[in-house]
Amino acid sequence: MIISQTAEYALRAAACIAVHGDSGPVRAKDLSIEATIPQTYLSKILRKLVEAELLIATKGHNGGFTLARNAKKIWIIDILNAVEPQMTPRQCIFGWRACNSKKPCLLHHRWAEVRNSFDHWIKSTSLEDIKLDAKKVSWLTNFQKPE
Repeated sequence: MIISQTAEYALRAAACIAVHGDSGPVRAKDLSIEATIPQTYLSKILRKLVEAELLIATKGHNGGFTLARNAKKIWIIDILNAVEPQMTPRQCIFGWRACNSKKPCLLHHRWAEVRNSFDHWIKSTSLEDIKLDAKKVSWLTNFQKPE
């Protein structure tokens, strides 16, 4: 697994907010259901995203979560670093602790290709990219908005 469950949930939550946030704040309860993230777990993730200034939390009847800045300016790496700083995969895929380019495991060079591609992806993909992709595939069409 390249990313943890927490990182996966954070990406899912941020993507949902990006896709549906144009019509106002997204409630945590609705987000939990639509993104299939347990509500208590989601609360912790949302708090970290707010602390990282990626989301804005609004309290009250019409409250919820919105992006703190334009979706074009929030990168996947920002989301991952908010929930798990230094998360990018650096460990040996083969399970060796001392694996490096001077003392490689059997998969080191091939894994380096995957890791480099992953690093490029998280640094070059924004929430706007995800939002545009979502429109192409009618993603999350059942999302419930506050009444």
